[in-house]
Amino acid sequence: MERMIEINTDSIKSLQADNDLFQNRASIAEMQQMETGAEVTVIIQGYNRLEKTKRCVESVLQYTSGIDYELILIDHGSEDMTLEYFQSVKHDKKKIIHITKNLGASYPPSVLNLKDLGRFVCPLVNDIIVTPHWLENLLICMKSDIRIGMVNPVSSNTSNLQGVEFSYIDYSDMQRKAAKFNCSDPRKWEDRQRLITMGTLFRKEALIAVGWPYIDAGFFHDFADDDITFRIRRMGYRAVLAGDTWICHDHDVQSRKGEDLTEFQKSLNIGKRNFQEKYFGVDAWDDVNNFYRPYLTRLPASKAKGAVRVLGVDVLCGTPILDLKNWLRKSGIFDTELSSFTQNPKYWIDLKTICSGAVICDREEFLSDAFLPEYFDYIIVDQPLNRYHEPQKMIDDCFLLCKKGGIMLFKLKNAFSFQSYLYHLGKWDDYDQEFSYNLPLEAVKAVLDKKGKVKDVIMIPIGLGEESEQALNALLPGELSGNQRAKAVKRMVSKEYLLVVEK
Repeated sequence: MERMIEINTDSIKSLQADNDLFQNRASIAEMQQMETGAEVTVIIQGYNRLEKTKRCVESVLQYTSGIDYELILIDHGSEDMTLEYFQSVKHDKKKIIHITKNLGASYPPSVLNLKDLGRFVCPLVNDIIVTPHWLENLLICMKSDIRIGMVNPVSSNTSNLQGVEFSYIDYSDMQRKAAKFNCSDPRKWEDRQRLITMGTLFRKEALIAVGWPYIDAGFFHDFADDDITFRIRRMGYRAVLAGDTWICHDHDVQSRKGEDLTEFQKSLNIGKRNFQEKYFGVDAWDDVNNFYRPYLTRLPASKAKGAVRVLGVDVLCGTPILDLKNWLRKSGIFDTELSSFTQNPKYWIDLKTICSGAVICDREEFLSDAFLPEYFDYIIVDQPLNRYHEPQKMIDDCFLLCKKGGIMLFKLKNAFSFQSYLYHLGKWDDYDQEFSYNLPLEAVKAVLDKKGKVKDVIMIPIGLGEESEQALNALLPGELSGNQRAKAVKRMVSKEYLLVVEK
């Protein structure tokens, strides 16, 4: 039997083609919004835990004002009174979806049609409590750049350096403190490689570009949030952590109370392996969590006039240079050009997503050929100098590329650490077995001081457990003075050194 489906589009404004890829994508999303009407779709998914669900919904209703938003409430197989509660919620633009059986986190988005959602989309799990100006602030950040694809607030009880913890007496006190914290400030917006998605606001056209449902069903275990961040970036968008907006995550992720820790670790391991399989060897943790935030406060202020140019050398996916860009932003410097040089091609595409300057993949001996001399204000070399085949050439090339008065950061693997000692005793698992030359800190510092000025030497600790610390103390001769013992211990517990050098 022949069927005809007629779709009346007479009232929809025709799409106007533009030369810009992102503007064309935005036009599609704007055209769809004319049909739905709502600027933002807030999606709250509840599975039991009715009290937490109530706090989540009521916080959205109380602290989301001046914004045209629709509320989609999804009961995902709850066995309590969640559905009845959703039916009692009063909101002009409300939709309830009842799923009779819980089929995992990736299922609920599949029952929604992205075309029918608002201009921006914000999924919330039911242990989130939003706060004054939360959505207003996220929208300000999102609308500041058409290439921002996702914005995530900071919160309590989270990881990935996204956490801000408040001390408060009760719920009202928490909301008062959150109201003071939530003041829009572009200096606090941070570009990120990966985000733990908690209260995330998505740009609709970014979701169109990466595909809907936005959760890859292949990530049945963990790392779905890492995956969506990578996909958003690889479509050309920025992933931003809004450090000016705090929400409460009402769940203690550290204690893992009520969870089977063996199953939890198994799920992590499977998810991590799934991620590496999808992204051809890129590790969402090991290749991304090389943060430089703890060290940046010890850097000299920028002397650059105009745009600040930053080069990252072997910085994996690029977190160190993003951290530097975010640090400069906090000090009021918004024009930063990132460039990168890597020897491993698996990092090239993720470096391209964050760099406005050149991204070169080549062998270490061609570093100085890849960029203009005296071009960069900052250079970060994340691979230790004693892991290069020609450490002296790496130093010489960086000095050639750095401006006079510019700052370079060099890492050095400590060959005299406690880990190295354990390695020689046969404790193979306690040592990073990648090749390293035995270059003493004092010798490297002397070389750098001849070419420039070493401004600081930052110790990066191993992070020993109690048993290892006891073994270390037992190794030291009893006749050592207190000062000698402290110096020896400091040397042995240093995993690496970070040398800050001015040209």
